[in-house]
Amino acid sequence: MPKRHHVTMILLGLCLGAGTACGGSQAVTDAASAAPVRGSDLERSPGPRQSATPTAGSPGSAAPVPEGFKQIGGPANGVTVAVPKEWVALDLTKDDLDKGLKSSGLSGPTLEQAKRSLQTLVDNNGIWASDADSAKTSRNGFPTNLNAFCQAGRQISTEQLLRETRSQLEQLNAKVIETGKVRIGSREVARLVYSFETNGVNVRGTQYYVPVEDRTCIVTLSTDTGGKQELFDRIGETIRPV
Repeated sequence: MPKRHHVTMILLGLCLGAGTACGGSQAVTDAASAAPVRGSDLERSPGPRQSATPTAGSPGSAAPVPEGFKQIGGPANGVTVAVPKEWVALDLTKDDLDKGLKSSGLSGPTLEQAKRSLQTLVDNNGIWASDADSAKTSRNGFPTNLNAFCQAGRQISTEQLLRETRSQLEQLNAKVIETGKVRIGSREVARLVYSFETNGVNVRGTQYYVPVEDRTCIVTLSTDTGGKQELFDRIGETIRPV
């Protein structure tokens, strides 16, 4: 079963993005089971190609980096993914957390809250990236962002990942919009799209669970802005465990 810790990381993007979204670290723990998207976005984008055949095995080679993107992550994180070049990225195994968060556009109480919330990612050798410019256009000051990490544990089927993660999301009053298996590289991955509202902020997100032999890697993309699904799906296609 996906650990509650996994679910906590889903809403981490929400809490990092908007100072009004979460009241503190307990909110991250209590709310932490969802990363979100709006139905109209999904109607415009069919999502990645669907797959019905599980693929297990050792991690594969890095995905090609699309034009205008950069690859982040590496062996220390257990996963790589490509994000737009203009996004600020933090490798929490080595980067200066304070400097990186300030570069992302966060300040004041939101910056301090982000530092506290990111400790969970730090403890799991995670990656965090954000579109600083999106915070300027968001009415909530919410930067579109990504977090990714891997956690050791036995491999379970994508069907079980989908079923149990969906249940956890719904227990937290998240609206699950879409679930399914997709093919990323040579691997079958669980993909969930959902929305979560807290303190008037409607966060929409897409989450990928990538099972590997001895661990599961989780990548969560979060935004409060419409029209991001195509970008999120394109980023998702570049995820590779390493």
